[in-house]
Amino acid sequence: MGWSAWAAEPSLKPPGVMLRLGEWRGDVGTYLVPAPFEHLRPSQWPMDGWAALSINDKAGTLDISPVLPAEARVLLKPILDQVAMAGQTTAGNPDQPPADGTSDTSATPAYVRVPGLQWKRGAVPLHRFKNGTTTLRPELGFRFQLKLGELPYAFTLQNGLRTADGRPYGEGTQFTLEVDGQRYDYDLGGYGWDVTLAALGDFDGDGKPDFLFYLGGSNSSHEALVLSSQARPGRNAPTTYLSAMGC
Repeated sequence: MGWSAWAAEPSLKPPGVMLRLGEWRGDVGTYLVPAPFEHLRPSQWPMDGWAALSINDKAGTLDISPVLPAEARVLLKPILDQVAMAGQTTAGNPDQPPADGTSDTSATPAYVRVPGLQWKRGAVPLHRFKNGTTTLRPELGFRFQLKLGELPYAFTLQNGLRTADGRPYGEGTQFTLEVDGQRYDYDLGGYGWDVTLAALGDFDGDGKPDFLFYLGGSNSSHEALVLSSQARPGRNAPTTYLSAMGC
């Protein structure tokens, strides 16, 4: 599982939840139930506090739409039904994007819930990198120095495991954010050599940078959302994490 790095320290499990429409049978080629919902029956999943997050590549924005509980029950029903039926053989739904990391997840909304966070409706401008896009395949070990408005910040990505001569390999993307005189460290899981920064901006309106990462490797895929408002100095789990199990 994508959050296995935090299993020994429950306080470091991601507090929030991210869901996407797709396959949720709980076996190969499907999404895995996020950590906060692992021990809940689908009927117990909370329906309040959700928002739909969509990347608008053309406009260079993250479009945020809060979802009312009644809407959430309808929008999330395909996921709830599949999780409830997990363990039974299902034929799948060819109209839904696969959960193997091969689909363009930016074309479908992510449904995100973070306890205590009230999402605001709107289009959040995303940072455009020198390549002219809002997407970056970051160089490992490079310290990016940017500004959000007048607020300077820096971030670095590393692969968690290294050879004797310092070359990265294996599993464990390490992310470090330096902002407002503090340092925040994250274990994003996945594989550092297959990581994409999909969106960077102030998603939750606290004036600090937030990040959405796609992480691949070993036929599996992961998404990690990092909200600066949810962090504390030192070691952190991502705010939300979504894993798809490869073959």
